[in-house]
Amino acid sequence: MIFLRDFLLILKAEIKRDFIFMKRYPLEPISFIFFMYLILLAILFGFHQLAGATSGVINREKMILGYSLMQFVLSTQMGWSGQIQNESQTGTLEQLSISGHTLGEVLLARGFSQLPRQIVSFYLLMIAYTFSLSDLKIDLLNSIPNVILNLLIMAIGIFGLSYIFAGITLIFKRVGFFFQIINFAFLGLFWQDRGSLVEGGVMAFIYDHFPLTMGMASLQNSLNPGSSILEVNSLVFLLHSVIFCIPGYLIFSLMEKKARDGGLLSQY
Repeated sequence: MIFLRDFLLILKAEIKRDFIFMKRYPLEPISFIFFMYLILLAILFGFHQLAGATSGVINREKMILGYSLMQFVLSTQMGWSGQIQNESQTGTLEQLSISGHTLGEVLLARGFSQLPRQIVSFYLLMIAYTFSLSDLKIDLLNSIPNVILNLLIMAIGIFGLSYIFAGITLIFKRVGFFFQIINFAFLGLFWQDRGSLVEGGVMAFIYDHFPLTMGMASLQNSLNPGSSILEVNSLVFLLHSVIFCIPGYLIFSLMEKKARDGGLLSQY
């Protein structure tokens, strides 16, 4: 009960902190969304020019959904490791590490506090592509409850990745470009055709049990016109995300201990 009360206090502080950041630097999140929007638009335009009459074979809906999900993963991960890097440079990281709360708790509260903004960003991207591209078979209005539920469950699995990224950042400090490569690898995974994978193979197993691809498959079904229920069992999906998050936290704890022992938390 005391832990829950303390965590809610951290969460309240992180929500206030995130609100102040958006109020003080409004162009930062807006320009990020606009930049991400233009990248995929340029890719789709390039495909159209290269493919010509055969451009209809491109699954634009899957490309847009996968790309918007990559943005969701990227913004979540940067909210952890990116801010750790900034706090390491400004000297506030050491203050966080010696506070009454563990660094892992602070990061978890930060993840939950930023979720509403990231869900809104996901929808803004999807809406922008719906208006920009004609004949997209995406039902944004009727799928809102399912999409939000999917993103919330998926976020728990992303937190596991974010813990690992945050731990690597504690030790190596500047790792932005390395994580950019990994995030674009997730984009390739999102765009992967499940039907082309060999049943019973390693890649098929990863695709069916990895929380991010489970979320991608569920969102694809939820956004189809006429879909009214979650196609992937939400309890199974939640279980996979939680199981994926726990090792991430444990790995982060080990890396945090290594950073403390090496005196890396006070280097800036």
